[in-house]
Amino acid sequence: MWTFIGNSGVLSFGHLAFVAAGAWTMSLLTISPLVKSSIMPDLAPFLADASVAPFVALIIAGVVGGLTALISGFALMRLHGLEAGIATFALLMLVVQVLTYWSAIGPKSGQSMTGVPRSFDLQSTMLVALIVIVIAWGYGQSRSARMLRASRENAQAAPASGINTTRHRIIAFAVSGALAGVGGAIWAQTNRVVQASQFGLDFTFTTIAMLIIGGMLSLWGAIVGTLVIATLNHMLGVVEKGVQIGGVIVSLPSGSRLVVVAVLMVLIIILRPSGITGGREARWPFRPRDPFPAAVGRNRVQPPSENKPAAAGAAV
Repeated sequence: MWTFIGNSGVLSFGHLAFVAAGAWTMSLLTISPLVKSSIMPDLAPFLADASVAPFVALIIAGVVGGLTALISGFALMRLHGLEAGIATFALLMLVVQVLTYWSAIGPKSGQSMTGVPRSFDLQSTMLVALIVIVIAWGYGQSRSARMLRASRENAQAAPASGINTTRHRIIAFAVSGALAGVGGAIWAQTNRVVQASQFGLDFTFTTIAMLIIGGMLSLWGAIVGTLVIATLNHMLGVVEKGVQIGGVIVSLPSGSRLVVVAVLMVLIIILRPSGITGGREARWPFRPRDPFPAAVGRNRVQPPSENKPAAAGAAV
């Protein structure tokens, strides 16, 4: 999501549509044809017989997510502000309804797809995550991303400078859709049960909270926010099931995770609107420091000049 939201400044509530497309693609391409014939009898023939290797299915899932974003982006990326956010949410609802009721590409009436094989171990999942991060970073360094960030900072001056904001938004939307599709494929492999209703408001709220808490203006912020929310969800999930401390069992009511995440997000918005990272990227720890760091205005540090009078260096 950062690939689009962080660079464009347009809040998207519909990126789970591409996650759903990737998860659906991975499931249809890796579930055994025998299992598909029993749980999805109305499936289209080319999908019923499809079976490919997991890594091939992963790449196809990314392509499907990217194409879905590209096609929808031609209509959505002409909108601005809250209109764009509402339109992306409408896209998510449209995709969820299609996946729920179109039996030619899935089970009947919103039933679950089961039998997704677990083909990726922890090392493979981490490798895919690192590749996704590298691709997102590489896009952030591209000329298109820099132009998009310029339009984010000043929406009026960017077009006057010759920047085609709509085109660069579509590019970012397509790239982020492809990465979201890969994420959906990994999610399907981990969850092993895929249902259209899983891609709803709870999931959307969690992903938005990751960006806000970490800092949506930097890739490092998206990574930190993901780690914080994932750790918090795991810990609260364990406590919800009950933890024995001494002779007492401590437990939280079901659904406490969303409440705690919501409170944390509100506190971050009030106390640190730019997120935990402050919108800054992580710096390589062994990178040499600039001996003359740039500053603004009169406080800018100037290197000593040989033409200065001797008295100027006497105070050192």
